[in-house]
Amino acid sequence: MSSNAPVESPEAPAPPPKPVPAWDEPTAARAEIERLNAELAAHLARVAELEPAAAELHQLREAEKSEVQKLMERAETAERAAEQSRAELLRAPVAQAKGLSPQQAARLVGATREELEADADDLLATFTPAPEQAAAGGPLMMPDPSQGTSGQLPAGDPAQMFAAIIRNTLHR
Repeated sequence: MSSNAPVESPEAPAPPPKPVPAWDEPTAARAEIERLNAELAAHLARVAELEPAAAELHQLREAEKSEVQKLMERAETAERAAEQSRAELLRAPVAQAKGLSPQQAARLVGATREELEADADDLLATFTPAPEQAAAGGPLMMPDPSQGTSGQLPAGDPAQMFAAIIRNTLHR
């Protein structure tokens, strides 16, 4: 059930309005102005009394909000840590069964054991050397001869290398 009755305020009801004086008469007008000034002063004094309470209420609400936000952040952090732990518990047995190193295991992606096993198989297939390279004991990749120094710097002695750098820098 809903009620359409107005909600009563905890303050005392406002006094009924007084009849408006005749502004033609200076003494009546002056008395009314003084009465209105006194009423205004009373209202201003009441506002001055209530302002500190309103400010304190505002601060309490802000502090409460920040406490709620802090609790929410802590809950989110705990959820992330729980998810990371769950993922690690799934990842560890798969990595051990497939013979992956800890670095390789950290790269496994998947939400289920089956997805992790499929990713481990893919990882092993992608980064396992070809049988002829593994048997020959050769490098997994051939060096690129276009990379590195072009033979301009003397090899070996750091003093000669430093002197060559200085010479090249000064003669530009």
